[in-house]
Amino acid sequence: MALEITTVGATVKYKAVTSGSARPTSGYTELPDVSSAPEMAMDVDALDASNITDTITRYAKGRQDPGSDAEFTLNHTEAVITAWNALVTAASGKDCWFEYVYPGATNSYFFKADPMELLGNAGIEQNVVDTIPARVIPQGGNCWAAKSTGSG
Repeated sequence: MALEITTVGATVKYKAVTSGSARPTSGYTELPDVSSAPEMAMDVDALDASNITDTITRYAKGRQDPGSDAEFTLNHTEAVITAWNALVTAASGKDCWFEYVYPGATNSYFFKADPMELLGNAGIEQNVVDTIPARVIPQGGNCWAAKSTGSG
């Protein structure tokens, strides 16, 4: 029987590299206080390849679409604001890779994204842990690969 991987103890890390560089395999920095991380799916456009003689619609694979934006939910702490600002500074003019690390798993999930400079505000409610929405624009490179090593 397979042992299911859980999100208990999972972390999100990032690493900024010179644009056009290969996905880094080490030196990622943990983003603290992540409450939830966005789903990353590489949807493929279906292109209608039918012609007038077809009796059934035919499709061809089109471009992959990583989505226009994605949102992390971060617990509101001073450390998370400092960390996000450091991430934005590190990523300026570079490719920024993100890594979802699952305890007990051999592989992590990686993707490239541009972090939005400004943090949002999720509003104020009574008796809750305040959170901050942090948005990124996915840029592709999505893959499952061996976990990174070391920290940056």
